[in-house]
Amino acid sequence: MNFKSPLAIYIIWHPSFKDGQKIADYLYSVFCRDSEKPLNRAIGIPVYFRKVNYKDQDFPKKINYNESIFNAIIPLIDDDFVTDKNYKSYIEDILSDSLANRGKTKVYPVAISKNAYGFSKLLGQLNFLRADKIEEKREFLTHNENNLFRYIRLNITHELCRLMLNMKKAVDEQESFEHLPPPIKLFISHSKHDDSKYEANKFKDFINSETQLKTFFDANDISFGSNFGDEIKRAIENSALVAFQSDSYAEREWCRIEVLTAKKHGCPVVIVNAIQNGEKRTFPYMGNYPSIRLKDNYEDIICLTLEQVLYNKYTRMLLDEITTLYGLRADSILSTTPELYSFLQLKDRKFEDNNDSAFKLIVYPDPPLGTEETELLLKMDNTYHFVTPTTIPSLILKKDD
Repeated sequence: MNFKSPLAIYIIWHPSFKDGQKIADYLYSVFCRDSEKPLNRAIGIPVYFRKVNYKDQDFPKKINYNESIFNAIIPLIDDDFVTDKNYKSYIEDILSDSLANRGKTKVYPVAISKNAYGFSKLLGQLNFLRADKIEEKREFLTHNENNLFRYIRLNITHELCRLMLNMKKAVDEQESFEHLPPPIKLFISHSKHDDSKYEANKFKDFINSETQLKTFFDANDISFGSNFGDEIKRAIENSALVAFQSDSYAEREWCRIEVLTAKKHGCPVVIVNAIQNGEKRTFPYMGNYPSIRLKDNYEDIICLTLEQVLYNKYTRMLLDEITTLYGLRADSILSTTPELYSFLQLKDRKFEDNNDSAFKLIVYPDPPLGTEETELLLKMDNTYHFVTPTTIPSLILKKDD
């Protein structure tokens, strides 16, 4: 069996566009890994650069679409890209390939120059990321984070989520809503008993006015006559949870229920640290998730949340591909690092009898847990064997012995 990555990203720019490398390096750090912190947890999507002409040709190396299940093509269109007829033919061939791949390959053109929109009649049918409209767009030459980078990061991440989840654009969903999958929703979990409720409300308004995402926000989104508890639980099951961890958050029953429901169903979760003075008790089940400090940074919170949606989907597909490649049958695949709470979820599942092994194989994403956490898990139940892609080969060697 040939291994296929669930998703591959290709960034294309003209050789004369010197700043293309800086944009590409940034996207690499977001979607693949931070080269300065290679051991940190990362999404791990392969990101390829098409920035130079291939061998004796006048355009970059062709893309092999068969190496991955989904392909995302991101051309950075500047003036030199527009005037080069060879690059025009190269992109138009890619567009034709994307149509033939039936939704598995998508092109997301980024307009660096205002002339990009007239680059090609075929490309002009697509909706561009309008990077040329972003104020202070040249600041990326000296700053790691700025308006241009945030704009590209937010919109590309959202589109990659839609690609992986087979979702349509929000504008298309209005045409035949009943027959299409729902848009990505953010469930905003917050306490109404401190000032964080105002921040949560502003966050909701920002999402609804500035993005194509949708939100679920307490009683305002529940139909009259509906069961309040059932509706909230149902909304969380189909959303990413953004929890505003404030001074009174852990004291509120429904806040705790919302976190536990998201955890039970494996939903992406992001913790927004909005604590002002302190907590009398920290809710223990909010651990094991990425967190971000609240400081008027709504776009960063949205980006982090969408990255968790993408991470969850990509990781599950990746681990499934890897276990199949090694000829293993995983009893369960986790999209997050295992913890003691995981045993409750695992024990609720009915595992099939595994005649080849005395333990249940649980696969989770890299990096592996440290020995101190692993020993703690094994004290709970040593019949569960937790492995990551980097530790699977050691399992194969033990099996051969």
